[in-house]
Amino acid sequence: MALPSPTPSIGFPRPSENPPSSTLSPPEPVRVWEKDALIYNGSATATGGAEAIVAILDSVGMTYDLVGSSALNSMPAEDMKKYGTWIWPGGYAGQMSASLTRATRDRIQSSVIRDGVSFVGFCAGAFIAVSPDTSWGFSLIDRPTLPYYYLEDMGVSAAMVGVEGWNGQGRKLLWWGGPKLTGFSEEETLARYAETQEPAITQSHLSSGAKVILAGPHPEAPESWRTQLGLRDSDGMDQDIAPEMFQRALEP
Repeated sequence: MALPSPTPSIGFPRPSENPPSSTLSPPEPVRVWEKDALIYNGSATATGGAEAIVAILDSVGMTYDLVGSSALNSMPAEDMKKYGTWIWPGGYAGQMSASLTRATRDRIQSSVIRDGVSFVGFCAGAFIAVSPDTSWGFSLIDRPTLPYYYLEDMGVSAAMVGVEGWNGQGRKLLWWGGPKLTGFSEEETLARYAETQEPAITQSHLSSGAKVILAGPHPEAPESWRTQLGLRDSDGMDQDIAPEMFQRALEP
C-alpha cells in the first residue's frame, strides 16, 4: 500500500512553531512479562508433547512454567498476564476444553484478546484457539471450528506431509490428525500444505498486540513420535521451526 504524499498540514513543525497538543499521542505502552511462556500440560495432552516444547525452549534460553488443568482452573486472570505467550501442545482438543471451566476459558480468551498475551498452538492447540465462542475452546479467532486436513477423512491417522513457504522452503512435517487452517488470509499464512495449498501455519495480529500463531502439523514433534508411528522424515527433524514461532509470539 502506497503512503500518501506529504501535504503542508502534515510533517514536522518549523523550529519556531510549537506543535498543537492535540497532535501529540502518548507512546504505546510496552507490555512486560515475568516469564516468556506458559505451557499447557493438563488433561489430554499428547504424551511427550509438553516435554518436547520444554526441550526446545531450554535450547533457546526462554523461560517458562507448565500448568495442568486443575491449576489453570484456579489461576486468576492477573497471573495469566505474567507470561509473554501461551504454548498449547497437541493432544485431544475436545477433552482439553472440557477439562477447563467456562470461566477459565473466558479468562484465557481475555488474556489474549484484551491483555495482549500471545498464543502458539500446535494441532489440538490450533483447534482449541478457533471457535465461535467459549462454550467450546477459547474463541481467540472468532470463526467456526476448524476442519480436519483431508487425510483424516481418508482414514489416515498420521503421515509426513509436505509444507511449503516457511521462510521460502519446502519441508516435511509430521501431521497427526490436525486441522487445515481455513479462513486465514494470504497475509496471515506463513506456510501451506503442499498437496492442497491450504494454510498449514498462520499468524494473526490482534488489536491487543497479541499474536495467535497456529500450526496444523507438528513442527515441535520429537523423534520418538516418528518412531512410535513408524514414519520416516526424509528431511530430518524440524525443530528449528517451533522456536521461531515462539520468538515471533514475543516480538513487539
